[in-house]
Amino acid sequence: MKRHVLDTILAWKAEKNRKVLLLRGVRQVGKTYMARELGKTFRYFVEVNLEKDVDVKQFFGQTLILTAYASAYYESPIIDEETLLFFDEIQSCPQAI
Repeated sequence: MKRHVLDTILAWKAEKNRKVLLLRGVRQVGKTYMARELGKTFRYFVEVNLEKDVDVKQFFGQTLILTAYASAYYESPIIDEETLLFFDEIQSCPQAI
């Protein structure tokens, strides 16, 4: 499924000093799908669903080592420029916001 927003997201990926990408919109419009498509363009993709993976919520009190915990929990490396770390359903974890 080709969507025009994917071109915009890929342009974000190409930016040198990019910041966090926030996908907002109403339910069921394809935000998670777009994040997964973007994930295919990275060497590693870690998807954290904060509604389903409730154990992960405790990691957010440990900001400095969040990526180390997530890497161990999901058994995937989290490496700058090589890993897309995607937080889905972030509204269910206020400390993550």
